[in-house]
Amino acid sequence: MNEDEFARYVELYNSGNYRDVVDSYYHENVRIDIYGVNFTRGASDTLHWLQNTHVGLIEIMIVDGLRVSANGRDIYARVRETLVALEAVKRLASGPLAPGQVRTTSFAAHYVVADGKFTHVTLELPRSPLPQVDRPNVVSRSARDRRAAPVVTPIIGYDDERVIHSPDQWIIGPQPERSYPN
Repeated sequence: MNEDEFARYVELYNSGNYRDVVDSYYHENVRIDIYGVNFTRGASDTLHWLQNTHVGLIEIMIVDGLRVSANGRDIYARVRETLVALEAVKRLASGPLAPGQVRTTSFAAHYVVADGKFTHVTLELPRSPLPQVDRPNVVSRSARDRRAAPVVTPIIGYDDERVIHSPDQWIIGPQPERSYPN
């Protein structure tokens, strides 16, 4: 995979069409690990997780930095994920969101590629201290309809009281147990 193909993946991911995302970019045996916790195994589990996670939620992925290995098998990305809650959402790795709330989280992503599809995706906290920012937001109708990017309030400074600096606060409550067939 090269930079242009990865850009097409990000564009499709941001469209919210997760069936096409999984069919086009995820290997049938893909594994996704977030902050050291395995979230999915297999394309069908990944599709189910993506669809369920994004109910009542708009996600926009922005790639701030990208490095692709010469053979295209390893992709390293510095990513910002902006989540806009259209309703109360409690099932996120970064914690719950209230209706209208916007959260931007930065992370380091590593994608392992085989035959043009991701076989393993790992999301970790970035190596440099970038805060996760939560702020209230008024969601426009166009954002709700996914026809335009969400209207976002001005960026909050690092010292703002709403900035969550501690990763301990990002994942709250126990993660659900998952069993996978062999």
